[in-house]
Amino acid sequence: MEERKQMTEINDKGITLIALVVTIIVLIILATVSINMVVGENGLIKKAEQARDAYEESSKKEVEGINTMLEEMMKETGVGPHGLPLVDTLGGGSSNVVLESTVDAEDVNGNKIVVPRGFFVRTDLGTKVDNGIVIEDADGNQFVWVPCTEGQYKKHKYNDDTQGKDDRNENWGTFYYTDWSDWKEEGGNAESVKNNGGFYVGRYEAGVPDNASFSINNESNKNTMPYYIDTNSNGNKSKNVTEENGIKLKPVSKQGMQAWNYISQENAVTLSSNMYNGIEGSYDVTSSLIDGIAWDRIVDWLGESYTNIASESSDYGNYGNNTIELEENVLYAQHIAATLKPGQTGGASGWVLANRYKIGQPKLGAEELKEDGEGSTKYNSADYTNGTSYSITTHTLEKRIELATGVVEQFKLKNIYDMAGNIHEWTTETGHHSTTETSTATSTKYVVLRGGCFDNKGFNGPVSYRNGFNKTTSVGISVGFRVVLYVD
Repeated sequence: MEERKQMTEINDKGITLIALVVTIIVLIILATVSINMVVGENGLIKKAEQARDAYEESSKKEVEGINTMLEEMMKETGVGPHGLPLVDTLGGGSSNVVLESTVDAEDVNGNKIVVPRGFFVRTDLGTKVDNGIVIEDADGNQFVWVPCTEGQYKKHKYNDDTQGKDDRNENWGTFYYTDWSDWKEEGGNAESVKNNGGFYVGRYEAGVPDNASFSINNESNKNTMPYYIDTNSNGNKSKNVTEENGIKLKPVSKQGMQAWNYISQENAVTLSSNMYNGIEGSYDVTSSLIDGIAWDRIVDWLGESYTNIASESSDYGNYGNNTIELEENVLYAQHIAATLKPGQTGGASGWVLANRYKIGQPKLGAEELKEDGEGSTKYNSADYTNGTSYSITTHTLEKRIELATGVVEQFKLKNIYDMAGNIHEWTTETGHHSTTETSTATSTKYVVLRGGCFDNKGFNGPVSYRNGFNKTTSVGISVGFRVVLYVD
């Protein structure tokens, strides 16, 4: 009897253990099912995420729909969100019907723009301030509105007076610029910026006007496509002039023009002023050579959309390390940079300059040249000047492509072309300091040039590049200028 009782207890315990195991298995199954229902592919969490995404997408489309409707309403009424005339109403594509008076306007996002008398908005090129709004005069010169508050219109400062970094943006290098205390800004217009909330910058580098004797579009030059340098040697005409035959020359801001290089900063100041100033009753703007403060503001503005452009501009400009092969025919000049090889003593580095412009599809960037088969290092005397000849034994010879204004779409940032690369540009920031390590004042006047050029690489000559070791009277193949407009 006792033995049977023990067996019963053992059986009960066995049944209890089996029940426990079964219970655990059931619980595991239930837990698995529950977890799968919650976190599985079709679980509650996944469905919640899908519902959230669907809601967000629906909300986004609803907001976009409302914004589109509001934009259409504004375009229909011609009035912006703050009651000002809508930018879209102040132009007509490429028509040249200019405004008879200056107009305060705004885009559909409420961003202000002032369109001056004598211009109209190229609405086909964009109508939102953040993307760069283009205005044009009756002669086809184009400028881009740069939004700028009073607080944003100021020069970048550096942490030290050597090649340090900017205290507002660590990606800004000083390059060949020492922060001497005597640097001063001789241009700009803070009052206009304060009153109007911005200024205009040339959409293109300053180009040579058709009526200049050294223009390839001048009737006497059309069959020869000459490339003029800064002297009158070899029959060339000087580009470093502000008038010819008593007529003031005016630079142009147009696409596909020969960039106006070989011009001193002093003459660039005069030419920029010539563009609109003194023309009574036609324009409500003051034209001037771009100032360093305006340049800094533009770089900041570009940086809002193009990350690290202040330190690396290779993809946005005509540089020695850019290897784009152009797909369309453009106007260009091919120069040769001669660099003395290590250990050689056969003379210094220098240039073999183009003797004429070409129309074609060049490949940008540096490319080493070999002998041309005839033992010549001038590479076709018809194409190059009769200047210094360099031997490939002592020098590395590489091509450098100088482009006409605004011919590569990739180099357009917020509707502004070639701020990075192609040619350096003079500014109005000047000083009388020494170019040595001391700050002793000299009688020589130095000036800051900005941006990179075809002889730089995008990382050592980016859009923020500044060089303060050039005289205001200097001229060169790789330096030109750009015009800014301040609304009166």
